[in-house]
Amino acid sequence: MRNAFKSGMIFTAIGQYSNVLIQLLINVILSRLIPVEEFGVVANVQVFLVFFQMFVTAGLGPAIIQNKKMNENDYGIVFNYTVLFAVLLALGFGTFGNIVAAIYGNPIYKPLFWFMSIIVLSEGMNVVPTAILNKELRFRALNLRLLFCNLFGAIVGVAAAFAGLGVYALILSTAVPAIATLFTNFAIVKIRYTKNMDFKPVKTLWTFARNQLGFTILNYFSRNSDNLLIGKFLGPVPLANYQKSYQMITMPNTVFLGIISPVLQPVLSHHQDDVKLIRETFLKIIHVLGLIAFPLTVFMVINSKEIILFLFGTRWYNAVVPFSILAFSIWAQMLTSATGSIFMARNHSKTLLKTGILSTFLILGFTFVGVSFSSITYVALFVCIAYILNFFTSYWILMNKVLDGTLFDVLKELITPIVISGILSIVLVLFNTFVVLNVNLFLLLLIRGILWLVSLFGSLVITGEYKKIKSIF
Repeated sequence: MRNAFKSGMIFTAIGQYSNVLIQLLINVILSRLIPVEEFGVVANVQVFLVFFQMFVTAGLGPAIIQNKKMNENDYGIVFNYTVLFAVLLALGFGTFGNIVAAIYGNPIYKPLFWFMSIIVLSEGMNVVPTAILNKELRFRALNLRLLFCNLFGAIVGVAAAFAGLGVYALILSTAVPAIATLFTNFAIVKIRYTKNMDFKPVKTLWTFARNQLGFTILNYFSRNSDNLLIGKFLGPVPLANYQKSYQMITMPNTVFLGIISPVLQPVLSHHQDDVKLIRETFLKIIHVLGLIAFPLTVFMVINSKEIILFLFGTRWYNAVVPFSILAFSIWAQMLTSATGSIFMARNHSKTLLKTGILSTFLILGFTFVGVSFSSITYVALFVCIAYILNFFTSYWILMNKVLDGTLFDVLKELITPIVISGILSIVLVLFNTFVVLNVNLFLLLLIRGILWLVSLFGSLVITGEYKKIKSIF
């Protein structure tokens, strides 16, 4: 198991880090070429796109990974149904653009929705081949595919922006990788073609998949309620500024959890009945995650202004305050995001759904309170509080109901990360207060980043955490 986990993490790191770098570069370049208002329009479309993407995948991917009895004929049958479902949802997504255009009073949404319906179709057809690659632990193929498809999409998107295509450049940067992934999947995964439409294989997967789908839908509403409400009541410009800040706090999740989460379920699902093994493995993982998440939170909060202005320019100044507030929740989001794979690996999709229901009520409630103040600053504040509370509720359920442990087991693993973060906070605040550097933003962030890294590494060595991390990996 250790070798499979290590190999999976290495190749997933290659795929995810390259993806984050590519997406960041696209964001930086397009932020300087495309007006804020157009970003707001695409942000609205993407909120609805994610919703349709959830339905088109229908939780089948994790269900296929968890089910160890499927054969090649079953894969072919399930693939037939995913294609049929994808076509119907793609048509539905395109048509839904008329409703959104009427709600927001902007006809541009009509062609944009039809254009992005291609993504819905591609995502649906990618479900089975991607799940097979994960199930067979073919992490190398998965992540090299991710690298090349995203690079191709980035080139097309940036070229389109320089060609003056505006809002369509943003869409191309998303649509092209989805289409390229589809063709790549067909090349590396051989799904046996069958005319058989027997519903039995789908029915076998549905018990697990419906709970996963239910959780994903609830998670969607809880995670996107702020975007939906800001877009409706505060307008596209506040939405664009808020989403820009929100994108930055989700990036650590993509960078670090994007390496761990895709590997956890496929590997640990082979040991789903060994509660002790999964619990001990998970506690080690969250300890290491804590050593990353808490120090990273400190750096992002203290340097929020410089990060936004350096990456996106002065036109995004109004994203600074929401980002600085939301950044306080980075540690909570990173640690909470790791729980989903454990629920699934233990085959507790029903408990995962119940956790999702509780999280949705919690986050939605706080989001409504924030929006009532008609300010993205207050939205950021209450959303931040909700994510921190959600960390405690999610881990209480996971440890007590799934891993035969307690919340205290988790908190013990986080004591050292919190202490190290406190030390880093003092070092960075003192440096920023007493050392005045008349340099550009890049050099300023570079110097502060080096100080942060040196201080973090020194703290890891002094506390003995560095040796522990080496022993794990």
